[in-house]
Amino acid sequence: HHLQVPVVQMTAEERTLKGSYLGSAVPSRDIPHYIALYQAGRLPVDKLITHRLRLDEINAGFDRLAAGTAVRQVVLF
Repeated sequence: HHLQVPVVQMTAEERTLKGSYLGSAVPSRDIPHYIALYQAGRLPVDKLITHRLRLDEINAGFDRLAAGTAVRQVVLF
């Protein structure tokens, strides 16, 4: 694949292009930090969840994803 970049605009506006793989996360560093933020009430994860479902409802969850009616779903075990 190729990417066309407006070089003059990037230079004139001092923009940069940076790659990222899977968000460039470092799980051993980032997950404990996210947990601490959540526990402190500073990361509203609950507001991001659109549905909670049981394992036997997993197909309905996939249907919602395909239909675009769900953003984040949590499977409860």
